[in-house]
Amino acid sequence: MNKIIHSGLTFLISLSLASAYAQKDWEFQKEKDGVKIYKRSSGNGHEIKLVSNFQCTQGALVSLFNNISEYPKWGYKVAHSELLKRVSDTEFYYYSRFDFPWPLDDRDVVMHTTITKDDATNIITLTSNAAPDYIPEKPNLVRVRKADVSWTLIAQGENATEGAYCLSTDPGGLLPEWTVSLASDTGPVETVKNMKKLLSEERYKNVKLVVAH
Repeated sequence: MNKIIHSGLTFLISLSLASAYAQKDWEFQKEKDGVKIYKRSSGNGHEIKLVSNFQCTQGALVSLFNNISEYPKWGYKVAHSELLKRVSDTEFYYYSRFDFPWPLDDRDVVMHTTITKDDATNIITLTSNAAPDYIPEKPNLVRVRKADVSWTLIAQGENATEGAYCLSTDPGGLLPEWTVSLASDTGPVETVKNMKKLLSEERYKNVKLVVAH
């Protein structure tokens, strides 16, 4: 039986992808700066997965994800993030705005997040899905209406964690191919590099995982 842990999750990048649950196997694309990038096709587009090793505990990553106001420090093109409502220690909603290059309109998204821990494997899974109508749309922003995001955190000893990130989203509106390529290549690598930089700070050292009873 799963236990739920208290934490948060960020929407890292926006790119033109579709179904998050396609059955086709992941295809390895390349490894760059310690980040392995995979893609796979679905009925309407493509998905992206990235895998990297972090020199920190699972609890440190959970703490990072829970600090929603700091998402702009590490999330690619994230200009602003804020907690909208914490339903419980296991469920909450947050808002993020993304800075898209001119002449494209900036995007925003509302995400509904839950986090679970499997007792048998100790694997932590953080999932977040778009809730586009949770708050009214804002002027001059394109609301992302389809987004499915997950992080799977697997402990690799006392102070190391493998993180696997999967994303499927439709950021709204037609986007040029160069923008999609940038988001599926530069975005994941820069995001993970920024995460690792923050996780090296003293406040994230030896953070223990707190599990709700």
